[in-house]
Amino acid sequence: MKKKRVRIRPFRILSVCLGLIALLMLSRFPGKAVSLERQQEQLTLAAQAYYDAQSENNRLTTELAEINTDDFIERTARREYGYCWYGETIYEVGNLEELRGAQEFAIYGRE
Repeated sequence: MKKKRVRIRPFRILSVCLGLIALLMLSRFPGKAVSLERQQEQLTLAAQAYYDAQSENNRLTTELAEINTDDFIERTARREYGYCWYGETIYEVGNLEELRGAQEFAIYGRE
């Protein structure tokens, strides 16, 4: 009796392997989509943090550049320590937050 010679068919083996790889990739695709959304959110938050840090850096650079000027020293003394020139009167509003929150008045002739 003659033995049948078994042929290896590389095209069938390759097609089966490719099919398994495709199924494996399709099963992981939804997880990757969620991961991409999470990475997009993280990227947006990092961009916002970078923008905030740049704004703070610009503000501090400007403040550092003008820190030794007479105008800056005078403004700081007036705002933070309440200093004034001789003969000036300082008015302090006690209920400023209440006034900001109050409704505006109706102007006569305009409704």
